[in-house]
Amino acid sequence: MSALTRQFKLMSGLSRNARLFLAVTAISALGNGILWLFLNLFILARGNDEAFLGLLMSLMSLSALVLGLPMGLLADRLSRKHGLLLGMTLSGAAIGWLLLAGADWLLLLAAGALGAGTALCMATAPAFMAENAAAEERATLFSLQSGVATFAAFAGSAAAGPLPRLLGGLMNAPAESAAAYRATLLIAVGAMAASVVPLLLVRESPRQRTTPADRSALSLRTLPLRLDVARLLLPELLLGLGAALLIPYLNIFFKQRFAITDSLLGLIFAASQLIVGCGTLAAPLLAERWGKIRTVVLTELASLPFLMALGFVPLLPVATAAFWLRGMLMNMGGPLYAAFAMEQAHEDERATVGVMLGLVWSVGEGVGPGISGLVQRSVGFTPLFLATAAIYLVSALCLQAFFGQKEKQPAPQPESLLAR
Repeated sequence: MSALTRQFKLMSGLSRNARLFLAVTAISALGNGILWLFLNLFILARGNDEAFLGLLMSLMSLSALVLGLPMGLLADRLSRKHGLLLGMTLSGAAIGWLLLAGADWLLLLAAGALGAGTALCMATAPAFMAENAAAEERATLFSLQSGVATFAAFAGSAAAGPLPRLLGGLMNAPAESAAAYRATLLIAVGAMAASVVPLLLVRESPRQRTTPADRSALSLRTLPLRLDVARLLLPELLLGLGAALLIPYLNIFFKQRFAITDSLLGLIFAASQLIVGCGTLAAPLLAERWGKIRTVVLTELASLPFLMALGFVPLLPVATAAFWLRGMLMNMGGPLYAAFAMEQAHEDERATVGVMLGLVWSVGEGVGPGISGLVQRSVGFTPLFLATAAIYLVSALCLQAFFGQKEKQPAPQPESLLAR
């Protein structure tokens, strides 16, 4: 059986819950495609500067950082379905609050609430997928979920490009005004709210739980000190920091460097999502041939020349192609690494380990945006491209050093860093 045929067979055999979760992902990502295309442009259009935008983005991540471990432990005590419902409801309410609030301090409170909801979702989603797929299906499901998300975000970005001009015209407001962006983003909130419907149809079986004597692995005090967990976290910490310095601001980079319209910006970002989705769906084929970790390392390294071309070639066609290829290569490995991490975790600590992966990402995102906003305001984007590339390189080298020699092993017994 060819690798491609095997992947199609695995996709067709996914459980009902897994298919419903893919529907949740598709509808939610449609709204996300709109949200993240225009959210930071909305913040700037309402009169805030890049430094405030950086503070706002940092606060989202710092909230997830502070609340991440408690949310992970909560997620391991709730059913996966209830954890997702709570996280999605909190996130949607926070985004609506952020769009409608008037005072800056209310925006900051909304950003904190969004971070809490995000933390609960990122704790629960990987564990839900791991528990609703057989071992041989996990890489396929994680990659398919990421691919569905990017294809749906492509549709959202493609549809959203003309919306500020259209809605602004209906309100007699400029296309790049805060009012036009707010109306566009409220459509995104509606799409995200609709994603709850398929989640309500999920049917879960009771999970087997460890006895109290076996639950030392879930301790807030000891889990981060386990060597096996620390090795999983460090590369993700570096990726989060590198990404936070630059990636959320690439729409601003394109607007400032090339003075493009919102419609063209939407097309560029929509095409990026489409290409990323294709790459993500191809990732399990590479993982079957090379292994998960080797695929992650090679695709991360291959993305670096395109990152440099994006930052330093002053031609829109070249920058656009580099943006697309960088995004495809860099995002191929994410779902594979998530699946690998879930395979290393005990069943009753999967949500906690999952949220810790998001937590260390949030550490980087908590530090990076504030730095990025100040650098953008002072000297522009050049140092940010160089710093991001260097951090990505170190992350890939750490992955190879930690896991390059063994792809998969049984979930390890707790091992403390203090013993080293």
